[in-house]
Amino acid sequence: MEAVGTGEEGEEPPKEARILGSELVESYTVYIIQVSVGSHQWTVKHRYSDFHDLHEKLVSEKKIDKNLLPPKKIIGKNSKSLVEKREKELEVYLQTLLVKFPIAAPKLLSHFLHFNLYEINGITAALAEELFHRGEQLLMAGEVFSLRPLQLYAITQQLRQGKPTCANGDAKTDLGHILDFTCRLKYLKVTGTEGPFGTSNIQEHLLPFDLSIFKSLHQIEINHCGANLIKGLTSSKHTLTTMSIRFSATSMKEILVPEASEFDQWEPEGALSSFPVTAVIPTWKTLTTLDMSHNRIFQIDDSVKLIPKIEFLELSHNDVSLVENLQHLYNLIHLDLSYNKLASLEGVHTKLGNIKTLNLAGNLLERLCGLNKLYSLVNLDLSSNKIDQIDEIRNIGSLPCLEKVVLSNNPLSIIPDYRTKVLAQFGDRASEVCLDNISTTEKELDTVEVLKAIQKAKEVKYKLNNSDKKISEDSRLTAANSKSNCSSLTVHPSSSSLPRPVSSSQEIVCRKTALASSLSPSSSSTPTDHTVTQRCSEILDSRYRNQVPTSLLDLSKEYGRGHHICFCKPCLTLSSLYPSEFLMQKITEDNQIPAYLPISSSLQYVAGLKGNAIVEFFHNSVAEVENEELRHFMWSSVLFYKTPDTEVTACVMLSTKAIYFLLDDSVTHTNEHQLDFWNQENSDCENSSFHLSCCFVLKLNDLQSVNVGLFDQYFRITGHSADHIVTCLTRDSYSTHAFIQHLMAVLSLLARTPSPEPVDKDFYSEFGNKNTGKMENYELIHSSRVKFIYPNEEEIGDLAFLVAEKMYSLANLQSLNILLYVLAFQVNHTEETAQANSSLQPKTLILTSSDLFLFNEDYISYPLPEFAKEPPKKDKYQLTDGRRIRDLDRVLMGYQTYPQALTFVFDDVQNQDLMQNLTLDHFGDTFSAPKLNAKHKGSGNGEIQWYIFIPSAESREKLISLLARQWEILCGRELPLELTG
Repeated sequence: MEAVGTGEEGEEPPKEARILGSELVESYTVYIIQVSVGSHQWTVKHRYSDFHDLHEKLVSEKKIDKNLLPPKKIIGKNSKSLVEKREKELEVYLQTLLVKFPIAAPKLLSHFLHFNLYEINGITAALAEELFHRGEQLLMAGEVFSLRPLQLYAITQQLRQGKPTCANGDAKTDLGHILDFTCRLKYLKVTGTEGPFGTSNIQEHLLPFDLSIFKSLHQIEINHCGANLIKGLTSSKHTLTTMSIRFSATSMKEILVPEASEFDQWEPEGALSSFPVTAVIPTWKTLTTLDMSHNRIFQIDDSVKLIPKIEFLELSHNDVSLVENLQHLYNLIHLDLSYNKLASLEGVHTKLGNIKTLNLAGNLLERLCGLNKLYSLVNLDLSSNKIDQIDEIRNIGSLPCLEKVVLSNNPLSIIPDYRTKVLAQFGDRASEVCLDNISTTEKELDTVEVLKAIQKAKEVKYKLNNSDKKISEDSRLTAANSKSNCSSLTVHPSSSSLPRPVSSSQEIVCRKTALASSLSPSSSSTPTDHTVTQRCSEILDSRYRNQVPTSLLDLSKEYGRGHHICFCKPCLTLSSLYPSEFLMQKITEDNQIPAYLPISSSLQYVAGLKGNAIVEFFHNSVAEVENEELRHFMWSSVLFYKTPDTEVTACVMLSTKAIYFLLDDSVTHTNEHQLDFWNQENSDCENSSFHLSCCFVLKLNDLQSVNVGLFDQYFRITGHSADHIVTCLTRDSYSTHAFIQHLMAVLSLLARTPSPEPVDKDFYSEFGNKNTGKMENYELIHSSRVKFIYPNEEEIGDLAFLVAEKMYSLANLQSLNILLYVLAFQVNHTEETAQANSSLQPKTLILTSSDLFLFNEDYISYPLPEFAKEPPKKDKYQLTDGRRIRDLDRVLMGYQTYPQALTFVFDDVQNQDLMQNLTLDHFGDTFSAPKLNAKHKGSGNGEIQWYIFIPSAESREKLISLLARQWEILCGRELPLELTG
């Protein structure tokens, strides 16, 4: 569209005023005036008295001819002939005035003909005068200032014409007042109209304008404008924190990277690339909130790479059909994709790893299978979709942090007892879920419990109908075991290498478990897999006397005489609904020891159990009370707070009462004093094979907090003292997720206390809070009052700072991205050492956009417990080596050094060792880096080799994928991957 009221460059457009006619209003005549400036026109209505007042003032101020205006008439002033004659005379009068003032009309005439609303000079003069009087006051108040697209267009055209900034000679209307104001303005709102503006034919949404005159904008809102006509918005990249573009855009690129239309290939600033690009585009460094709702956007394109700091993204009421490219937004926690065209959510968890609030209302969703791994999700809106099956809710029923769900206006919402059937899918967390903005009632919870019982009964019935013969045999076997449940017990001193056992009145109990894998030949015909437990503590109060057999209470006296005791443990009475077939299958699948974990004979015995045998072992040998149920089973390395340097293999059992850590018996052999057990004479079990294991117990009632490590590679369980802190190094995000999920479910059984948040807090409260937009301190307070603490921005920032510090310059901190954090092992291997003897050293591997780092990390001491009086003796992260990705020559995969290990072969480039300036702290002296397990070839330009084993297959594949991508960006070709035998 041509410029409003402009002729050729530098020329004033022709101005014209015509009287189109008149109309009678009450007792006077109103004349309809059509004003034209260039190609645009508008209408103004005035009665004769308005003309007379204007003329009197112009005669006084501008000295025009007083006889120019036709005279008044008292009699017959509304007659048709007089009105027609006066129309012609008034038209001549106006045209004469326009000729007399060709460039800038006087203020009186400008307002009379509405130049201040529709004409460039009049608009800028009126705005400049307003800001002359109120500009400082508006800036001091810090309020949002509104401008129309037509005003911005007028300013843009004035600057393009290069004419004096004060055309009419009035200093108050100088354009400089506008420029001074816009340079300092922080909050701007631009709102146009879809149709003609006012009485004119001007289409505001078709007007181009330039926003580069704004130098300090923090927040901008643009409505009903042409996004492709907006210029200069990117000049505010370094200051904008909040941006809203509505009813204006057809793509995200139009706003985020308008330069894309000019360049074929572009890359964001800071992205390393060796292939030629036509443009490097600066990122929106401070933008955290972006609202592009109510547009005609059909794709989330790759322009989102330019907004890495985004936390809130609003894309509702568009035409988006696929969730894509959001993996570039590492800080995104609130996303609104409501009222789009989404029909599938497959793989959405790979794009929304840290999302907390997700609005998917008003789409075409029938299935929810893509939501089952959004473990950080707190608020979810699925209203007005096409979900018709209750079973689909199972995909979100296992999410551990989910608190608010909206499913209204879906086909399933008309199902009878819809609320209770939905809540039942959340299992033990039903009391914590707010469905459709209505809190769950006690009556509904009672109904949910009934539904759960019915479901369990159906499972039992199905099991009985399909496995009658198997169950009958298992029952006879259990009866035989109960009758012959006698075994020998030998007391063994506690291990000094682990935290000392506490008294029975405390919450964590250390105890020894003797596993009798076989009895004497005389009893070989009877099943002999029995277990007996004994507490290490010497104090037993009445609570435990009711649970421990009499013979066990006299154990210390018998032990003093060197004798062994035989006793029978009563058979536990379990519910017919427990264990379920699903639980039996699940714990059997989970009872697989990772190949890299060292294992003793005692744990090998446990690893050999399957199905019902695992449950029997738990209740006969591990469980403390009769009515507790086993809920989860896991193998992991564990660390204790008092022995932070010793990893111990553990079988972790989560029950409805406690967490049990069945530890590798090798820890009991660190003390020579403990070897007496294996040299006992006169033993009743000389022909039996015994396995001693230490069981560490943490009761759920005294659990205070759970700290989840970076990238979910480990978690720490904390009680109220140093003896109550254990870290599980799962080295696998799935295992961490599974344990946390089951732990939350079990904790929900202990107490149904109200949620700590106010009950009147609506679904969008977190999303609407634009100031923070974060879960406070990244803590989730469970209904049992246990805190689940997730890594916050400060922890990630500290790690990024440490990494950036080793890259020679902290200037790279803003563009630094930590792509992957994974717990791995460094394989100590030499050519003379056999593979079986290759030792594994725990390491933390960090991949950034340009480097690889290996750290020694303290997984147990940080964050500092509340009871700690002084910081740990060593830092959390201790850098051992770092290499540039561009120096990587090839990657070897296979069994050369260790099964499934990776060998990274680096070129030993002179003076490129990232360790050369490593210091203990910011003010310490430089020290030499430790020698690594590396192989050097040649004297000048050799090779450095890292042997790295990553236990998690998923993490291993992700590392190779990310590393290959970064290597290709830096080196311009595919990463060489070689398989070894």
